[in-house]
Amino acid sequence: MFSFDGLRPVDLSPRLKARIYRVNGTLEEGNTDPYGKPWVMKEGRFPGDNSLFTLYAAPPGDAVWHQERMTSHHGSHVQGGGGHISHWAGVPKDMKGLWEMPLETFIGDAAVCNLKDLVPKAITDPSEYPKGAGSAMRSREGDVRGQEIKPEHLDNIEKGDIVLMTSPFEGLEQPWLSTATCEWLINDRKIKMLGIGVPGIEWQYHLKEPAPNNSPVRRMLLGANIPIAHPLVNIETLKKDRAFYVGLPLRTVKAEASFIRAMAFEEQ
Repeated sequence: MFSFDGLRPVDLSPRLKARIYRVNGTLEEGNTDPYGKPWVMKEGRFPGDNSLFTLYAAPPGDAVWHQERMTSHHGSHVQGGGGHISHWAGVPKDMKGLWEMPLETFIGDAAVCNLKDLVPKAITDPSEYPKGAGSAMRSREGDVRGQEIKPEHLDNIEKGDIVLMTSPFEGLEQPWLSTATCEWLINDRKIKMLGIGVPGIEWQYHLKEPAPNNSPVRRMLLGANIPIAHPLVNIETLKKDRAFYVGLPLRTVKAEASFIRAMAFEEQ
């Protein structure tokens, strides 16, 4: 029988406290996820039995989340390609949605890649570095930037692994995932899923470039039916470079992303 005896569980999902509008007119403040997104809810009363429920939405005029409606991209979540970027020019026609992927995609042996040794360096050729998450975040000679993540930095990844990746760096000092390394992860290592610690890894760059040059990491991984889980936390607390990962999406057809409770189990 399967047992967790001898394994140490580590929660990889950030703990979120909702900002809740109560039916009595009070407002309880909350926190945000690692990207700064809040979790806003409205309490309601079910007339059938006077029980309470909460809606996952902000009321009009909320000072924290003016968009009112929220998505499954808040807090730790996993995203697939189908229904998410399948309308982009230049993506594969056989890209799957989360609901079409086998269950074992989101559970299994994982390589833990804490890239703490990839310290940022002053750059000499800005053209070798991607833009940051915003189109205006360009580099200049002498700027301190994170290093490119290369296969030699990921030598603990075995074929068919789930990969958990993080570093202690933030912003443009984060090591960045290049297209060459993505190609290696896809074709050589044949990874099942990528889990990204935030902050830690720069992968959401070239977002505003014209298609098909926009978001190359997302295009390559999701195009190869390798889902991406983020923002994850506590990867750096794992003491070994191998773990067992669990982060299951909801079984909802046509959902391009799903909330997850991500966990890693490592030998004690």
